[in-house]
Amino acid sequence: MGNWLTTALLRFEIYWFPPRHKYIGGIDIENQRTFVATVAARIAHLPRMTEDRHSKSDDDTDFSDDDECPQMSAAEEQKMFERERQIAFRGRLTIGNQESVDDLREDIDMRCGCGPSTSLFKLCEAREIGAKGRHTLNARNQAALVNRYMPNRRKIVDSLKNTKSFCCQYADNGRQLVVASQDEKIRFYHRAMKPPYHSRFVQFKELQVTACSWSILDVAINDRADLLCYSTWRNAVFLAAMNDREMQNGQNAIWHQIDLGDTEHNVAVFSLKFSDDNRQVVCGSSTYCISLIDVERRIPIQTIDSAHEDDVNSVCFADESSNLIYSGGDDGLVKVWDRRAWNDGDMDPVGVFAGHRDGVTYIDSRRDDRYLLSNAKDQTIKVWDLRHFSSQRGIEGTRQCVQKQDWDYRWHPAPPGLCEPVDGDSSVMTLRGHSVLHTLVRAKFSPERTGHKYIYTGCARGEIVVYDMLTGSVSSRLKGHMSVVRDVDWHPCDNEIASCGWDSKTCVWQYDERAERITAPYDGAQFGDDDSCDENYEKITRTKASTRKRQSPLRKL
Repeated sequence: MGNWLTTALLRFEIYWFPPRHKYIGGIDIENQRTFVATVAARIAHLPRMTEDRHSKSDDDTDFSDDDECPQMSAAEEQKMFERERQIAFRGRLTIGNQESVDDLREDIDMRCGCGPSTSLFKLCEAREIGAKGRHTLNARNQAALVNRYMPNRRKIVDSLKNTKSFCCQYADNGRQLVVASQDEKIRFYHRAMKPPYHSRFVQFKELQVTACSWSILDVAINDRADLLCYSTWRNAVFLAAMNDREMQNGQNAIWHQIDLGDTEHNVAVFSLKFSDDNRQVVCGSSTYCISLIDVERRIPIQTIDSAHEDDVNSVCFADESSNLIYSGGDDGLVKVWDRRAWNDGDMDPVGVFAGHRDGVTYIDSRRDDRYLLSNAKDQTIKVWDLRHFSSQRGIEGTRQCVQKQDWDYRWHPAPPGLCEPVDGDSSVMTLRGHSVLHTLVRAKFSPERTGHKYIYTGCARGEIVVYDMLTGSVSSRLKGHMSVVRDVDWHPCDNEIASCGWDSKTCVWQYDERAERITAPYDGAQFGDDDSCDENYEKITRTKASTRKRQSPLRKL
């Protein structure tokens, strides 16, 4: 019945609306309904394609036309666009430095290289024997076991109204979850630890910020969860002590404003990070500067003017010593700074990584004194090796390509040509398969308990994309958000990922054996309350088969 009706309607459509041979931008769209998304993106991109790229009078570079970003014909651009559209959903790995890739994979294998043939029974047996003092389940086997149970199903922590969430991160060794939103509030959640749902995050604190322009852009909280700072569209950082007497009495936090210089213009501080000793905060801003703040004195103690040639979108400390600082900006470059050289007046970076074709949105350190990653508007994640900085040829090539970009990632679809490598790219590997649009989407390394095997990132398509660095493929796509996922954070002690997005939802993703249709032959009474509820923690009651059949929509056909 359904097939006959569909066929009849299709024939009626062909009869009533006779096909016409149409071409849009060189694409034959007759009877090709799968190209609707492509055509829409092409139409949005068409005005930029027709602009004269050589008419920019402010281009003062010494490069000739032969050294510019490759120019393509309309047909070549269309083929490139279609290929990149497919790559965005399939994922692809590009190896840049084979030696560094081999070293990285060897390191991952040493951390979590227990083969898939090793049974869970054998691992548990080794653990029990180890409890008796003969052998032990080492960190490598533990990581291999953890990686078998990746997060695959979400639970909704909170669903706000008419606001966008920009930041989420675990604090206090994973005991708390901190979320900052556009409604000028910072919310704190912790485990309920009581029936009926033991693992559910519930809100226990809410802070109203005193100064906010458009949105809270970033939040940083120290290891002890007793100091909190945030930034917004002001050239200042706002710091509060979480253990103040006023806060403990239920009142709002006392915010201390730390000015970073120019307060008259519209300036944004995009990124904040505490040092491992919790004594300093590093921040990057739209003034192209990097600032270092003394937390105790509440003053900036060091500022690097013109650290980048455009907005500084992300900063972080490299390791526990906090001597090295990484920064990434809209100039497409990732820079490494050594604080020890600042004491001698040397304010230049000790190294630069180049290879992106557009601005960097986020950087993260693997905290092993060797590898870091950068997420960028060219729809790629690149992994870098501190032993292999970029040459001047690569730096100039990146600058040239970034200067030629004439699209705005906040409003436009990604243009063709972003997959072409930059001459002099020194990255270890390049990962594609996610979308970086609308906002500064973040990507990070998985924690040490997974062997740092994965890279996970938010996505403009409302997904969390998890890459396997051993294979370079997309390990999983966690779908559930209805808008861009801006920030993600992996629990330091559990296989759980927190996410927040512009759909006002904050979620945690956990492993559920039922999502993979792998169920143990246990008695139903042995399942906890968390296993008998939906993603909103609403209790699931089993209905009779006759009732399900009567309520089925197929019965009405």
